[in-house]
Amino acid sequence: MSDELSSDIIGPAELLEQATIALDKGDALEAAKLFNTTGNIYMSVTEFQEAAQNFERSLELYQGLKDESGIADSMYNLGVAQINLEQWDAAIKACEASMKLFEKANNKDGTADAMYGLALARLGLGNFEDAMNYFKKAQRVYKTVGNDQAVAVTLMDIGTAQADKEDLEAAAKTFAKALKLYKDLDDKAGIGTAHSLLGDIAELKNNQKKAAEHFVSAAQCYMESEIFDIAREVVERAEAKMWDVPKATRRRLRRVIDDIKDALPEKTDEALDDDLLDVSDLD
Repeated sequence: MSDELSSDIIGPAELLEQATIALDKGDALEAAKLFNTTGNIYMSVTEFQEAAQNFERSLELYQGLKDESGIADSMYNLGVAQINLEQWDAAIKACEASMKLFEKANNKDGTADAMYGLALARLGLGNFEDAMNYFKKAQRVYKTVGNDQAVAVTLMDIGTAQADKEDLEAAAKTFAKALKLYKDLDDKAGIGTAHSLLGDIAELKNNQKKAAEHFVSAAQCYMESEIFDIAREVVERAEAKMWDVPKATRRRLRRVIDDIKDALPEKTDEALDDDLLDVSDLD
Protein backbone atom coordinates (compact mmCIF):
# COMPACT_ATOMS: atom_id res chain seq x y z
CA MET A 1 0.00 0.00 0.00
CA SER A 2 1.13 3.56 -0.62
CA ASP A 3 -0.06 7.11 -0.24
CA GLU A 4 -1.00 9.05 -3.35
CA LEU A 5 1.02 12.23 -3.69
CA SER A 6 0.19 15.02 -6.13
CA SER A 7 3.82 15.95 -6.77
CA ASP A 8 6.03 14.05 -9.19
CA ILE A 9 8.94 12.96 -6.99
CA ILE A 10 11.80 10.90 -8.37
CA GLY A 11 13.64 9.31 -5.45
CA PRO A 12 13.87 8.89 -1.68
CA ALA A 13 16.38 11.68 -1.13
CA GLU A 14 14.02 14.29 -2.54
CA LEU A 15 11.09 12.74 -0.70
CA LEU A 16 12.92 12.94 2.61
CA GLU A 17 13.87 16.54 1.93
CA GLN A 18 10.23 17.38 1.31
CA ALA A 19 9.22 15.51 4.47
CA THR A 20 11.62 17.67 6.49
CA ILE A 21 10.16 20.82 4.91
CA ALA A 22 6.64 19.61 5.71
CA LEU A 23 7.60 19.01 9.35
CA ASP A 24 9.18 22.47 9.60
CA LYS A 25 5.89 23.92 8.35
CA GLY A 26 3.93 21.89 10.88
CA ASP A 27 2.28 19.71 8.24
CA ALA A 28 2.59 16.33 9.96
CA LEU A 29 0.06 14.68 7.65
CA GLU A 30 2.05 15.50 4.50
CA ALA A 31 5.27 14.38 6.21
CA ALA A 32 3.64 11.08 7.23
CA LYS A 33 2.58 10.45 3.63
CA LEU A 34 6.07 11.28 2.37
CA PHE A 35 7.81 8.95 4.84
CA ASN A 36 5.38 6.17 3.93
CA THR A 37 5.98 6.66 0.22
CA THR A 38 9.73 6.72 0.81
CA GLY A 39 9.42 3.40 2.59
CA ASN A 40 7.59 1.93 -0.39
CA ILE A 41 10.33 3.09 -2.73
CA TYR A 42 12.96 1.44 -0.56
CA MET A 43 10.83 -1.74 -0.52
CA SER A 44 10.76 -1.75 -4.32
CA VAL A 45 14.57 -1.90 -4.42
CA THR A 46 14.80 -4.44 -1.56
CA GLU A 47 16.34 -1.97 0.91
CA PHE A 48 14.22 -3.36 3.71
CA GLN A 49 15.98 -1.79 6.70
CA GLU A 50 15.64 1.70 5.24
CA ALA A 51 12.03 0.93 4.35
CA ALA A 52 11.25 -0.12 7.91
CA GLN A 53 12.82 3.04 9.34
CA ASN A 54 10.67 5.24 7.11
CA PHE A 55 7.50 3.30 7.88
CA GLU A 56 8.24 3.72 11.59
CA ARG A 57 8.59 7.49 11.16
CA SER A 58 5.36 7.57 9.20
CA LEU A 59 3.60 5.49 11.83
CA GLU A 60 4.70 7.79 14.67
CA LEU A 61 3.28 10.80 12.85
CA TYR A 62 -0.01 9.10 12.02
CA GLN A 63 -0.33 7.99 15.65
CA GLY A 64 0.23 11.57 16.80
CA LEU A 65 -2.53 12.67 14.42
CA LYS A 66 -4.80 9.80 15.57
CA ASP A 67 -5.29 9.01 11.87
CA GLU A 68 -6.45 5.39 11.99
CA SER A 69 -6.38 4.92 8.22
CA GLY A 70 -2.79 6.13 8.06
CA ILE A 71 -1.84 4.09 11.13
CA ALA A 72 -3.26 0.91 9.55
CA ASP A 73 -1.49 1.54 6.25
CA SER A 74 1.94 2.36 7.66
CA MET A 75 1.65 -0.38 10.31
CA TYR A 76 0.94 -2.97 7.61
CA ASN A 77 3.81 -1.68 5.47
CA LEU A 78 6.11 -1.91 8.48
CA GLY A 79 5.00 -5.50 9.01
CA VAL A 80 5.85 -6.38 5.40
CA ALA A 81 9.31 -4.84 5.78
CA GLN A 82 9.83 -6.81 8.99
CA ILE A 83 8.81 -10.03 7.22
CA ASN A 84 11.51 -9.40 4.64
CA LEU A 85 13.96 -8.73 7.48
CA GLU A 86 12.85 -12.01 9.10
CA GLN A 87 11.77 -10.14 12.23
CA TRP A 88 8.89 -12.54 12.65
CA ASP A 89 7.56 -11.59 16.09
CA ALA A 90 7.58 -7.88 15.30
CA ALA A 91 5.92 -8.57 11.94
CA ILE A 92 3.13 -10.55 13.59
CA LYS A 93 2.50 -7.73 16.04
CA ALA A 94 2.37 -5.14 13.24
CA CYS A 95 0.15 -7.21 10.95
CA GLU A 96 -2.25 -8.09 13.78
CA ALA A 97 -2.59 -4.42 14.75
CA SER A 98 -3.18 -3.34 11.16
CA MET A 99 -5.68 -6.15 10.59
CA LYS A 100 -7.80 -4.99 13.53
CA LEU A 101 -7.83 -1.42 12.22
CA PHE A 102 -8.69 -2.54 8.69
CA GLU A 103 -11.52 -4.70 10.05
CA LYS A 104 -12.81 -1.76 12.11
CA ALA A 105 -12.87 0.41 8.97
CA ASN A 106 -14.46 -2.42 6.94
CA ASN A 107 -11.47 -2.25 4.59
CA LYS A 108 -11.60 -5.76 3.13
CA ASP A 109 -8.57 -5.32 0.86
CA GLY A 110 -6.44 -4.18 3.77
CA THR A 111 -7.81 -6.93 6.01
CA ALA A 112 -6.90 -9.60 3.47
CA ASP A 113 -3.41 -8.12 2.97
CA ALA A 114 -2.80 -8.14 6.74
CA MET A 115 -4.01 -11.75 7.00
CA TYR A 116 -1.66 -12.69 4.19
CA GLY A 117 1.19 -10.95 6.02
CA LEU A 118 0.33 -12.85 9.20
CA ALA A 119 0.47 -16.12 7.24
CA LEU A 120 3.96 -15.33 5.94
CA ALA A 121 5.21 -14.28 9.37
CA ARG A 122 3.82 -17.38 11.09
CA LEU A 123 5.30 -19.54 8.37
CA GLY A 124 8.64 -17.86 9.03
CA LEU A 125 8.36 -18.95 12.66
CA GLY A 126 7.62 -22.50 11.55
CA ASN A 127 3.96 -22.43 12.60
CA PHE A 128 2.67 -24.28 9.53
CA GLU A 129 -0.93 -24.84 10.65
CA ASP A 130 -1.40 -21.25 11.82
CA ALA A 131 0.08 -20.03 8.55
CA MET A 132 -2.31 -22.20 6.53
CA ASN A 133 -5.26 -20.86 8.50
CA TYR A 134 -4.31 -17.26 7.74
CA PHE A 135 -3.56 -18.02 4.08
CA LYS A 136 -7.05 -19.50 3.76
CA LYS A 137 -8.66 -16.59 5.60
CA ALA A 138 -6.90 -14.14 3.31
CA GLN A 139 -7.91 -16.20 0.28
CA ARG A 140 -11.59 -16.06 1.29
CA VAL A 141 -11.53 -12.29 1.69
CA TYR A 142 -9.66 -11.81 -1.59
CA LYS A 143 -12.40 -13.84 -3.28
CA THR A 144 -15.14 -11.64 -1.80
CA VAL A 145 -13.51 -8.51 -3.25
CA GLY A 146 -12.80 -10.20 -6.60
CA ASN A 147 -9.00 -10.01 -6.34
CA ASP A 148 -8.24 -13.20 -8.29
CA GLN A 149 -4.59 -12.21 -8.74
CA ALA A 150 -4.10 -12.20 -4.97
CA VAL A 151 -5.97 -15.52 -4.69
CA ALA A 152 -3.53 -17.04 -7.19
CA VAL A 153 -0.50 -15.66 -5.34
CA THR A 154 -1.86 -17.04 -2.08
CA LEU A 155 -2.33 -20.46 -3.66
CA MET A 156 1.27 -20.41 -4.85
CA ASP A 157 2.49 -19.67 -1.33
CA ILE A 158 0.32 -22.43 0.11
CA GLY A 159 1.68 -24.87 -2.46
CA THR A 160 5.25 -23.86 -1.74
CA ALA A 161 4.72 -24.37 1.98
CA GLN A 162 3.20 -27.80 1.32
CA ALA A 163 6.16 -28.73 -0.88
CA ASP A 164 8.56 -27.61 1.85
CA LYS A 165 6.70 -29.99 4.18
CA GLU A 166 7.24 -32.71 1.53
CA ASP A 167 3.49 -33.10 0.97
CA LEU A 168 3.99 -33.32 -2.78
CA GLU A 169 0.47 -34.50 -3.63
CA ALA A 170 -1.13 -31.55 -1.85
CA ALA A 171 1.39 -29.14 -3.36
CA ALA A 172 0.70 -30.41 -6.89
CA LYS A 173 -3.06 -29.96 -6.43
CA THR A 174 -2.58 -26.46 -5.07
CA PHE A 175 -0.23 -25.41 -7.90
CA ALA A 176 -2.71 -26.86 -10.41
CA LYS A 177 -5.45 -24.65 -8.94
CA ALA A 178 -3.16 -21.63 -9.21
CA LEU A 179 -2.32 -22.57 -12.81
CA LYS A 180 -6.00 -22.66 -13.76
CA LEU A 181 -6.58 -19.28 -12.17
CA TYR A 182 -3.55 -17.73 -13.89
CA LYS A 183 -4.86 -19.09 -17.20
CA ASP A 184 -8.24 -17.47 -16.51
CA LEU A 185 -6.39 -14.21 -15.82
CA ASP A 186 -4.18 -14.68 -18.92
CA ASP A 187 -1.17 -13.96 -16.70
CA LYS A 188 1.66 -15.47 -18.73
CA ALA A 189 4.33 -14.97 -16.06
CA GLY A 190 2.07 -16.56 -13.45
CA ILE A 191 1.28 -19.46 -15.77
CA GLY A 192 5.00 -19.95 -16.35
CA THR A 193 5.78 -19.99 -12.64
CA ALA A 194 3.00 -22.47 -11.91
CA HIS A 195 4.21 -24.79 -14.69
CA SER A 196 7.78 -24.50 -13.41
CA LEU A 197 6.76 -25.47 -9.87
CA LEU A 198 4.63 -28.33 -11.16
CA GLY A 199 7.72 -29.43 -13.07
CA ASP A 200 9.71 -29.39 -9.84
CA ILE A 201 7.09 -31.59 -8.17
CA ALA A 202 7.05 -34.03 -11.10
CA GLU A 203 10.84 -34.18 -11.00
CA LEU A 204 10.81 -34.98 -7.28
CA LYS A 205 8.30 -37.75 -8.00
CA ASN A 206 10.62 -39.05 -10.75
CA ASN A 207 8.06 -38.41 -13.49
CA GLN A 208 10.55 -37.05 -16.01
CA LYS A 209 8.04 -36.91 -18.89
CA LYS A 210 5.64 -34.68 -16.99
CA ALA A 211 8.52 -32.59 -15.62
CA ALA A 212 9.87 -31.96 -19.12
CA GLU A 213 6.42 -31.02 -20.43
CA HIS A 214 5.87 -28.54 -17.59
CA PHE A 215 9.32 -26.99 -18.06
CA VAL A 216 8.72 -26.52 -21.80
CA SER A 217 5.33 -24.91 -21.12
CA ALA A 218 6.95 -22.68 -18.50
CA ALA A 219 9.69 -21.62 -20.91
CA GLN A 220 7.11 -20.72 -23.57
CA CYS A 221 5.21 -18.52 -21.11
CA TYR A 222 8.37 -16.83 -19.85
CA MET A 223 9.34 -16.14 -23.45
CA GLU A 224 5.98 -14.50 -24.11
CA SER A 225 6.47 -12.43 -20.96
CA GLU A 226 9.99 -11.49 -22.13
CA ILE A 227 11.51 -12.95 -18.96
CA PHE A 228 14.35 -14.35 -20.98
CA ASP A 229 16.81 -15.36 -18.24
CA ILE A 230 14.29 -17.63 -16.56
CA ALA A 231 13.04 -18.92 -19.92
CA ARG A 232 16.62 -19.94 -20.76
CA GLU A 233 17.10 -21.65 -17.39
CA VAL A 234 13.85 -23.60 -17.61
CA VAL A 235 14.24 -24.69 -21.22
CA GLU A 236 17.71 -26.01 -20.34
CA ARG A 237 16.15 -28.06 -17.57
CA ALA A 238 13.68 -29.47 -20.08
CA GLU A 239 16.44 -30.24 -22.57
CA ALA A 240 18.44 -32.11 -19.92
CA LYS A 241 15.55 -34.58 -19.64
CA MET A 242 15.27 -35.46 -23.31
CA TRP A 243 16.94 -38.88 -22.95
CA ASP A 244 14.78 -39.72 -19.91
CA VAL A 245 11.44 -39.44 -21.73
CA PRO A 246 9.69 -41.66 -24.31
CA LYS A 247 10.86 -41.28 -27.90
CA ALA A 248 7.55 -39.79 -29.09
CA THR A 249 7.64 -37.18 -26.32
CA ARG A 250 11.27 -36.42 -27.11
CA ARG A 251 10.50 -35.78 -30.78
CA ARG A 252 7.53 -33.56 -29.92
CA LEU A 253 9.32 -31.49 -27.27
CA ARG A 254 12.61 -31.32 -29.18
CA ARG A 255 11.04 -29.12 -31.85
CA VAL A 256 9.54 -26.77 -29.29
CA ILE A 257 12.79 -26.57 -27.32
CA ASP A 258 14.75 -25.73 -30.47
CA ASP A 259 12.24 -23.01 -31.40
CA ILE A 260 12.50 -21.47 -27.92
CA LYS A 261 16.32 -21.56 -27.96
CA ASP A 262 16.39 -19.99 -31.43
CA ALA A 263 14.06 -17.20 -30.27
CA LEU A 264 16.01 -16.41 -27.10
CA PRO A 265 18.14 -13.26 -27.35
CA GLU A 266 21.87 -13.59 -27.00
CA LYS A 267 23.26 -13.29 -23.50
CA THR A 268 24.54 -9.81 -22.75
CA ASP A 269 28.22 -9.23 -21.97
CA GLU A 270 27.20 -8.59 -18.37
CA ALA A 271 25.45 -11.96 -18.17
CA LEU A 272 28.49 -13.67 -19.68
CA ASP A 273 30.73 -11.95 -17.13
CA ASP A 274 28.46 -13.21 -14.35
CA ASP A 275 28.77 -16.75 -15.68
CA LEU A 276 32.57 -16.49 -15.71
CA LEU A 277 32.50 -15.25 -12.13
CA ASP A 278 30.34 -18.20 -11.11
CA VAL A 279 32.84 -20.63 -12.63
CA SER A 280 35.82 -19.04 -10.90
CA ASP A 281 33.99 -19.12 -7.56
CA LEU A 282 34.06 -22.92 -7.74
CA ASP A 283 37.83 -23.05 -7.52
